[in-house]
Amino acid sequence: MDAQEFRLQMAEVVGTWVAALSVVVGGIFGVFQYLEHKAAVRVDRTMAFVERYHSDGLLMEARLKITDSMTLHVDAINQLLTSPDIQPEQLPAQYNAHINKIVEQDDLYGALEQIFTFYEQILLCRELNLCDSAVAKQFFDVDGLAFIRTFYPYICRIRQQWNNPSKFDRVLSFYVPKSGDICQV
Repeated sequence: MDAQEFRLQMAEVVGTWVAALSVVVGGIFGVFQYLEHKAAVRVDRTMAFVERYHSDGLLMEARLKITDSMTLHVDAINQLLTSPDIQPEQLPAQYNAHINKIVEQDDLYGALEQIFTFYEQILLCRELNLCDSAVAKQFFDVDGLAFIRTFYPYICRIRQQWNNPSKFDRVLSFYVPKSGDICQV
């Protein structure tokens, strides 16, 4: 083998290795691009929920109706929760009765259904990894926690009325993780 043949063979080997390395690097780049795109799609889906939460007519009306009701009743609820006349073991039953009275009095059934259904949808989107959890947490978890912790007696009531012990289980177990016996008052 003379010098010319050796150089040609060496060029062929080096060219093959460079081509193989280029394919691997290109593949890795493609995977990163795909993952980046997938993350962007999750954020876009989550932002669609944010837009719906802030601009959907029915959802906005529901939130406003619940907020107006709570504004009217917050003092009475706080008075109930801090009353020295109520024994600690009686408090859950009295709180449940009071919240359910407010729901009935202010006709919040439809509004609460709208809100809890929305929260179940966003939680399902998060569970299935279709939405970005960090973005959803920033936009929804503070309100979601407040709605659930305030109106869990309504969830317990409709579970009993509809004979459906798993109604709104996703939101209740997400926002109140140790809620297994919360409806046993």
